[in-house]
Amino acid sequence: MENQSTALNNCLTNVWRRTQKKHLTAGLLAMCVWGIPIFLIGILVDYYAFLPSAGRWAILFLLVSVSLYQAWRLGFRRLRRFNPLRSALQIESHQREIDSLLVTAVQFRDSGATPGTSSSLWQATLRKAEEAAKSVRVAEIVNFAALKRSMRLAAVMALAIVVYAVSNSSFLAAGLARIFAPWSMVSYPTKTRIQHGERTLTLKEGDPAKIEARLSGVVPETAVFELVTGGGRPKEIDIEVRDGIGTYAIASASRDFRYRIKAGDARSEWYDVRVIPAPRINDVKVLLEFPAYLEKPPETVEALTLTVPEGTRVKWQFTLDQPIRTAVLNRDGQEPLKLDISENGRALVIDELVQSSRGYSFSWVENIHGFEFTSPRYHLQVASDQVPRVELVSPESNVMALLGRPLDLIVRAQDDNGIGSASITHRVNLRPEKTIPLSNSLRNGEG
Repeated sequence: MENQSTALNNCLTNVWRRTQKKHLTAGLLAMCVWGIPIFLIGILVDYYAFLPSAGRWAILFLLVSVSLYQAWRLGFRRLRRFNPLRSALQIESHQREIDSLLVTAVQFRDSGATPGTSSSLWQATLRKAEEAAKSVRVAEIVNFAALKRSMRLAAVMALAIVVYAVSNSSFLAAGLARIFAPWSMVSYPTKTRIQHGERTLTLKEGDPAKIEARLSGVVPETAVFELVTGGGRPKEIDIEVRDGIGTYAIASASRDFRYRIKAGDARSEWYDVRVIPAPRINDVKVLLEFPAYLEKPPETVEALTLTVPEGTRVKWQFTLDQPIRTAVLNRDGQEPLKLDISENGRALVIDELVQSSRGYSFSWVENIHGFEFTSPRYHLQVASDQVPRVELVSPESNVMALLGRPLDLIVRAQDDNGIGSASITHRVNLRPEKTIPLSNSLRNGEG
């Protein structure tokens, strides 16, 4: 009975294995039938459209998702774990002459003889099932004929890949690398070849630069420099090719841009040019502490070009738009003064007593790339304290005065910083001089 049971098990197992093989084959064929055309179309689109990495990622996603979905829909979703009862039903659905025999035998074998039933009948059923299992033709139960159409299509697709590989293997290899490794820098073979430098070029704002591309193979007389700034449209600039080198000159770098070079039948990848701007002053506060004789409270202004009285203490407070490494104050006629920078690299404080007018500027080194920049030139005007001007309005000349009679004096006084106190000094004949302070101070410019 053990050998007979082994025969039944082998029959059921073989049917299950062949069924799984059929579904697995159907899924793989579906992957070929759908995946190969998408791959070939993707190569053509990539070649003619010069897709960036993101576009090739999209093609790879479409290829993988569609192929796996079709493989699952047409084959993989029918894969099952071994179930002897399911295999028995599958056999009986094709060989109706053994209707219910295998299913009953599988049920009897798994559950054993039921108490109260005939043991001989149970044994007889198992023997008949074993004999029937030996006559089962597995190839007829699980027929691969339904896959012939898919096999033919897959063979045609595979043949197309073989022909492609034989006729232009380098092109196919480049396509495989670009589609299945979208991050790669592989280019399709062309008659004209473009050799270029790094993908990202970093420039200092305002500096001139030259971008060169070396051409080989079939070298044209001119090439096209395609440039894109911001979100604008590409701008094409014709450049002359000399001795196999095409050069685009930048007079003064001002903002970031992307570019690529087209020459003959070749086109380079997109390259980035990053322009590092000069650190700029976002916020400025200047505290002015005036000399004591002016009797003026401190003032805060927001200007870098200003005029202050002589002897004023000036305290600058700056905030920059980006961190810097070092900063220097350049003053006309004096040695550069190194400045202290805050921990975040963006704040500066300068405190000094100014005595003379001068122009000044700042030099600083930006933090990331170490580019050195110089700020615009500013001017600090120091106004020296002028002697007050006094004018006797009346009398206009010497007069004869009588004792005991009043005499009116009219005086006009003016000073650049205002008039504090005023007094009149006079002498009658040869008597000593007398000074009389004025109780009401004169207003600047008035009598």
